[in-house]
Amino acid sequence: MDREALIFLHIPKTAGTTLNRIIECQYSPFAIFTINPYLVKATSERLKRLPEGRRRRLRVVRGHLPYGIHEFLPQGATYITLLREPVARVLSAYYFVLRRPLNPLHWKLKRERLGVEDCLRLFPDRQNLQCRFIAGVEDTAINDERLLAIAKENLTKSFSVVGISERFEESLMLLATTFAWEIPFYENCRVAKTRPQIDPGAVKMIRDHNRLDLELYEFGKGLFEESLQKNEAAVREGLVALRKLSKPGSVEGFCNSTLGAGRFLVNKIASAV
Repeated sequence: MDREALIFLHIPKTAGTTLNRIIECQYSPFAIFTINPYLVKATSERLKRLPEGRRRRLRVVRGHLPYGIHEFLPQGATYITLLREPVARVLSAYYFVLRRPLNPLHWKLKRERLGVEDCLRLFPDRQNLQCRFIAGVEDTAINDERLLAIAKENLTKSFSVVGISERFEESLMLLATTFAWEIPFYENCRVAKTRPQIDPGAVKMIRDHNRLDLELYEFGKGLFEESLQKNEAAVREGLVALRKLSKPGSVEGFCNSTLGAGRFLVNKIASAV
């Protein structure tokens, strides 16, 4: 496992930001390539053009990227991801856009007063997003059942850990067990404190438009349960240790926060140059 790179396929709104902060504690910021075409020019295409020697030295590739980037890592790679219940993920993504004026869709939603149902109709490319990410298929003409089959096959064959957002601590312990991580005290990032009640009709519409994600989520939960059973003792021991971690004091917390921000900034720069 140490010879392979780790690819974190970060599906939006699945607790990936919290996991990213933990990943940054495990590896040198110079050994992580973060794909983020919005904040810095660090794209999948740029990664593919890097000299082979630099690509070979990478320990982690992460970001909102579809399956397939492993083909450009000469050292080989394994994937990890987090899946989330599709209705909750879609709603979280919608309200996230509403809270972020810098998001490309924010002002369109505000100006045209677009609700969740409107977005489902107007942005079909965002439906079944988890399935699309995991399948990594660019052909939009592929039929639904084939897309789902490819996503399931990829999860089974290429992912060392398939985590579940709603069971984040157990997912984290599976990752720690698989990759020998030391888990620090952490706090969940970007968690919305409140959310309006949603009309049952909107929930049904989300489910209808994300049928593939619903099935993939159930399939992923099955893989997750299998992994938990195989690593039951290590996960249980890790959870006990994790829950004993105390929140750092103000000085230590400030130092940790500053160090974390430094790692984050250094990695962003390293991924862009």
